[in-house]
Amino acid sequence: MEVYAIKVTLLGTSPPVWRRILVPREITLRNLHRTLQTVMGWTNSHLHQFVCQRPRLSDPGSRVGSKIADENRTKLGELIGTVGARLLYEYDFGDGWQHELLLEEVLLGDETFQQTCVAGKRCCPPEDCGGPQGFAELLQALQDANHPSHDEACEWLGDFVPESFSADEVNRRLCRRKH
Repeated sequence: MEVYAIKVTLLGTSPPVWRRILVPREITLRNLHRTLQTVMGWTNSHLHQFVCQRPRLSDPGSRVGSKIADENRTKLGELIGTVGARLLYEYDFGDGWQHELLLEEVLLGDETFQQTCVAGKRCCPPEDCGGPQGFAELLQALQDANHPSHDEACEWLGDFVPESFSADEVNRRLCRRKH
């Protein structure tokens, strides 16, 4: 079985929020969407789509876009197959979160292979924070005690720690999601 090592970078974040994942080449885009939601820390509260040189690939029930392929049947390996190939995953069209998926390596796995998050940096932004610009403004308010919105940001974010990331915790969530 071919296994893809993919770097997922949340575009527009600085420093970047990213994850490195191992997934089977034959994963459907529907299951890849679920994996991305889990590894990034999103809550699957919004529409999404995959964008490549070919037709847009999204939830067939949403019918967003003019050319749509069924992500329940389309497999990742049908869209990217060579190292360096890229695919865009868009989540929450209102906030405009774009994730670049870069195929870094093609590996061999056996029948016991389980998808895994092997590395990453920084915590995923909270849902509905206004996209990359809103997230940057929120972080600025959080980090500056003199900022006029500091107290509001602290109250809204609670114990949010922008630099936090644990591959072990992500993999526990991936494992729980399967059951």
